[in-house]
Amino acid sequence: MDNIVYDMAAKYNLVETESHRENDLCIRSNGEEVPIEHSRRVLDVLNSSTNDVEKMKVYRKSLNDFYNEFYQDALQNHEFDGIDPEICHQIFDFFQKYHTVYNAVDSLTEVSTSGLLEFTDHQDEYLINWKTRGFKTILDLMLKRLPEQNAVPIPIEDITFFNKRVTKIDSLANTHPAVRVLCSDDSSYTADHVIITVSLGVLKESYRTLFHPKLPSLKRNAIEGLYIGTIDKMVLEFDKPFWPNGWHGFGLLWKSEDMNELRGSDKSWLESVCSFFVPEYQPNLLVGWIFGKDARTMETLPEQEVVHGLLYVLRKFLVMFRVPEAKSFTRSTWYANPNFRGSYTSRSMVSDSLNAKAADLAIPLVDSSGNPVVQFAGEATHPEYYSTVQGAIGSGWREAERIIELYKDQF
Repeated sequence: MDNIVYDMAAKYNLVETESHRENDLCIRSNGEEVPIEHSRRVLDVLNSSTNDVEKMKVYRKSLNDFYNEFYQDALQNHEFDGIDPEICHQIFDFFQKYHTVYNAVDSLTEVSTSGLLEFTDHQDEYLINWKTRGFKTILDLMLKRLPEQNAVPIPIEDITFFNKRVTKIDSLANTHPAVRVLCSDDSSYTADHVIITVSLGVLKESYRTLFHPKLPSLKRNAIEGLYIGTIDKMVLEFDKPFWPNGWHGFGLLWKSEDMNELRGSDKSWLESVCSFFVPEYQPNLLVGWIFGKDARTMETLPEQEVVHGLLYVLRKFLVMFRVPEAKSFTRSTWYANPNFRGSYTSRSMVSDSLNAKAADLAIPLVDSSGNPVVQFAGEATHPEYYSTVQGAIGSGWREAERIIELYKDQF
């Protein structure tokens, strides 16, 4: 598939692919199911908006403007004739929320339309499914710890210092070793090369004090101009499914009066819950997506308050089912976690205005001989596969190859 993750895992039959598209089933906040032929028709038209690559290349406004213009043109061209206009608008609102989640932003007004074309994931129409495993399997795979690999495991724990928060990285001019790393417990380490793999969110928060001397302007521009946002998953486990076999989840369509009531309540953060889905191979789970500032709010709320809010939504929308209490709950907290400060990166209007590039973020800091001293990896540094695990892995391999190339004639 030309996907690092899939290619590594498929040889051991650890993964499969499934279609990647919005939920066809849309349910309104009064419990009414939208006829599947209507929701599918509207979503298919809206999804075709990005087929006009040439228009996207020269479009200088936000993705929000791009989608709104396309939607208005579709209305004027009678592409939704025979479908209730209010339902059309609600599906369009869901479509926008879905793509806000997909791009990990607070709002589509922030997203660069032309910048989307930098992303070249050839598997965009598919999702990689780890079957009964989780995505953490990729770490076991890379460390050769799976029985299927029949290999000697890599003892990463033996060569890793844990619970060490780096507070400063000194590039030492014309010295050997060339770099000194200082930690919050006052320990320090010297090295010939340092590869930094922290998220863009951590760099944004700490780059002004983390590096000495200060980063060059091109690097600072990339850190400030590239975008990282917040999306989270909220996972409810039930004793057994309260939904029928073959039911995969739904997209939320809010009626205006219900949305106004929600916004005036203490549950207003639920506005940014986009959809719920049932994961393959996990029939008792129901997973909700949430984005932006409301995701950051959700991360700070007591767990029981989040569960209460999610059950409120499910019971409001799913009037055709009896929604029981959840057996257990877990959630991601990508922004609240100081080691991430966000989910993944994208291209924003600010990225365009500053001409910020992932390739600029990937440029290493070098010594007087031009040798790499401080190197940068992570999904944010990959110019094509940013926001993906395959981009993160590929960037790490890129920096490892940079060092291998430097020393290849010495061994």
